[in-house]
Amino acid sequence: MKLQIDDTRLRLRLSEEQLTTLLATGRLDAGLRCPSGERAHRVLVLEDGLGEPACAGDLMDLRIRLPRTAFQAFAAERPRRDGFSFAAGGLEIDVEVDVRDSRRRQVASGAGAG
Repeated sequence: MKLQIDDTRLRLRLSEEQLTTLLATGRLDAGLRCPSGERAHRVLVLEDGLGEPACAGDLMDLRIRLPRTAFQAFAAERPRRDGFSFAAGGLEIDVEVDVRDSRRRQVASGAGAG
């Protein structure tokens, strides 16, 4: 899971493999070892019955909760250039699927031929 921080925007970009894991298990964990030796955690969770996406924690322990049905509908429409976007505490958050990775998979499976 790639993380990009830009002023008031937080972008999380998933590979197709990571998206598959998230959709199958409802959870995706990623981490980064910091120079101090601490570990920064990022967790995406799909939740049934959740009305709105939510974000909690900080950059050392970030937890993003996504409504399962809405995120599954978003993921079913790929490849797409936009993200599953929402605002939380003055921060714009985009969860994206890597478009290049999606297109590569389509071509490899023969879906892009024609």
